[in-house]
Amino acid sequence: MDLFTLIAISVGIYSGLWGFLSVKIGLITWVGFIGCTSYFASGGKRIGFKKSLFANITGVFWAVCIIFFSTKALPFNIGYIFTGIFSFVMCYQARFKALDFIPGAFLGACSTFGVNGDFKIVIPSLICGAIIGFASDYTGEFIYKTIKK
Repeated sequence: MDLFTLIAISVGIYSGLWGFLSVKIGLITWVGFIGCTSYFASGGKRIGFKKSLFANITGVFWAVCIIFFSTKALPFNIGYIFTGIFSFVMCYQARFKALDFIPGAFLGACSTFGVNGDFKIVIPSLICGAIIGFASDYTGEFIYKTIKK
């Protein structure tokens, strides 16, 4: 069996467990899948784990800022200006090595918008998703290396 098949099997098993457990512990299943997706999209491994988490969490923060400032400016209906400003910031922060995964910031922001700004549930769901990606990746690799011996 090849490495990609074993990682895919690991992802399937961990995703099924996540789907079951997330509901039981009160987290958001689809946000966890965004965290897992972000992990793999950032390149995976330890560096991808850190990149995806840092970018996701800053995206959550910027989304909360957009929501906050947009609601304060509601009578003037200029929320789109804050969306533009903080979208710029989500891209500009990529100048810093730890935050150079722009899609991760937008994934964190979109997850936050998807739950009406409830960052207290988004952040642990994203973290669990990144852990699922990391565990899937390493489990698949471990099995592959074990079988190859």
